[in-house]
Amino acid sequence: MATQQVINIGTLPNDGEGDPLRVAFGKINNNFSNLFATFVNTSNTYSTGSTPGQVIFETPVSGFTNGVFIVRSNDPGTDDTQNVTLSAQINASGTDVKFTGYATTFTGNSICNYDMDVFGSNVRVLVNPLTSASLFHFISSQIMYVGDPIPGLDIQLDGYPTGQVMSTENDYNITTED
Repeated sequence: MATQQVINIGTLPNDGEGDPLRVAFGKINNNFSNLFATFVNTSNTYSTGSTPGQVIFETPVSGFTNGVFIVRSNDPGTDDTQNVTLSAQINASGTDVKFTGYATTFTGNSICNYDMDVFGSNVRVLVNPLTSASLFHFISSQIMYVGDPIPGLDIQLDGYPTGQVMSTENDYNITTED
């Protein structure tokens, strides 16, 4: 997930210490791009029986960089309920998803375990039921898609001719972000 870019406003009005307007508005654009690349979705699904690897959520790999999934699973016939939060990130090649999970609440008995994978062209959330009951799953997902990198702004030193930008010894231009 991309981080917020803070605009340097200087110490006092018009002190010349803050970001130039072009750099400041570049940061604003990048912050909005990061904001609009995130969406929140909710869905409901059921798993039936104790067959492991039942898909309860999937989304295209092409639209996934990382995400957070909050899953509330319950057995409608009992008081057994559990919540889990899964934080996931796709690998660079888009062939595997790494995730961590932690339980937030638990009432009654544990009813399922969770897993994630990439299958075909989708990132999937799966359950492995610990009971043969029909389980209800409410899923809230926040998915971040970065897409093509937004080009950064070239960094130029004051007092140097326009068009001359900072670079490394290997002649890579230095920009505000990759």
